[in-house]
Amino acid sequence: MSSSIEKIIQNNIDLSKKFVVALSGGVDSSVLAHVLSKTTKDIRLMFVQHNQAHSKELEETSKKIAKSLHLDLKIIKTSLKPDSSETEMREERYISLLSNLENDEILLTGHNLSDKAETLLINLFRGTRLEGLKSIAPNSLLSTKPMINISKKEIYDYANLNNILYLDDPTNNDNKIVRNWIRNNLIPEINDRFPGTFELKADRLSNEVEFRSNYDKQNIKYLKKSEGYLEVPILLLSSDRWDRQFYFNEIGKFVGLNTFQKKDLEKIEKVLNENVKVKFFKDWTCFKSGGSILFINRDKWIIDDTSNFKSYGFFNFKKIKSVDIFNKWMIALPEKGHVSLKIFQNGEKIISGRNSIKVTEIFRNYGIDSELRNIWPIVYLDEDPYWVVGLRKSDLAIENEKKYNSNIIVASTEKSSIEN
Repeated sequence: MSSSIEKIIQNNIDLSKKFVVALSGGVDSSVLAHVLSKTTKDIRLMFVQHNQAHSKELEETSKKIAKSLHLDLKIIKTSLKPDSSETEMREERYISLLSNLENDEILLTGHNLSDKAETLLINLFRGTRLEGLKSIAPNSLLSTKPMINISKKEIYDYANLNNILYLDDPTNNDNKIVRNWIRNNLIPEINDRFPGTFELKADRLSNEVEFRSNYDKQNIKYLKKSEGYLEVPILLLSSDRWDRQFYFNEIGKFVGLNTFQKKDLEKIEKVLNENVKVKFFKDWTCFKSGGSILFINRDKWIIDDTSNFKSYGFFNFKKIKSVDIFNKWMIALPEKGHVSLKIFQNGEKIISGRNSIKVTEIFRNYGIDSELRNIWPIVYLDEDPYWVVGLRKSDLAIENEKKYNSNIIVASTEKSSIEN
């Protein structure tokens, strides 16, 4: 038991750092201080005086603990009233402790697995949302809880086995305090009625909520969007994924659905299984393209039909003064003539390589999906196609590049992740 607890604590911290243990005089922080005193010299103790009924006794016990471990102890006085609430004491304690940290010091607290289970229940009874089920986070920027995976029983057993000095706060027996009622009455009864320990069940639930929350944040970046456009990897919507519904909900939110219903799911299933294009919701169209499923609303794509156009769907345009080398994503504009940006029209042709080539043939050669063709930007000079953006330039455009190295338009495709 002793070596197990010591190993857990040591594995949960970086022993090359400097630490401050928040010492309360109780068993948790006393055990923490005892273990660390055997493994590192860069440690000191702090006690926050709450001015409550038994605070003086806890302070005296903390002094004895510090003396027995040969560690420095700082007593922090507060102006709390004798009848302060648990919440007020907790807030004042953290403010006092964190404000008394020196450079590069990390605060260590004695929160444990039982505290985590109690906090989860308190949050649940108060009407928490999903975030509250994470309970107590093991780490923050300035503090760490190295005993968060150790139960209260294990801590007591370790303390008694090693003759560690501590004082049980008598107020812990006051069941009018919600946390005490949960600790002393509710959890023991739950453990009597159901197999296994509630602490471990709560820990698994809390960890899973934490994992899934972080998973969502990490994986939502694979959903790419722009005005009137959403791109979702097909893999994220496969039927064997536990997080599939999450991505359906994100799709619904993006296109304006209040709730994602069975009929909406059936439409996506049809696209995935039959490789067809469907009308999804209002003006949104859904279809497969390569390894993704796309949602497009043609009317939402932005077009500025002048020579100063800036954006069009996920295409971005900007002017630059000059360029030495041209590629298919930049083009020189002539000094005369009306330049405009339009969408593809059936039967459209561009003069390229001294031939009149259908724009549909260019799209087909580059593997551009039929639905994307309908929203692909084409730059016109006067009334003739001048540049199929990113794909093909007209002979006139290439000739102008030889004449001009200024008045340049550069295009790019930029799709942000949906979280941004």
